[in-house]
Amino acid sequence: MLSKQSIRKEHTIFLNKVEMSKEEIIEISQDFTDTEEQRFRKMLKQGGTFFMQGKEFEIRREENKFRNSKGDYEEAAKPHRAKDWE
Repeated sequence: MLSKQSIRKEHTIFLNKVEMSKEEIIEISQDFTDTEEQRFRKMLKQGGTFFMQGKEFEIRREENKFRNSKGDYEEAAKPHRAKDWE
């Protein structure tokens, strides 16, 4: 069974194109087999659309972009050594 911590605020989950709450998904997950639960957890990490138990699940993930103290979006870290810049 899924726990409340496994479904984050960055996830939006649709069941047959209807948005579901965290509590509703946890209640549905009580009927999952171990294999189905593992698959659902994997899809929480990557997002996407899949079918399980004859139901269509769609998981949308909101990407978190971090801002610096100036309010600009952070870029990927650059190498520290000068020879790595070439």
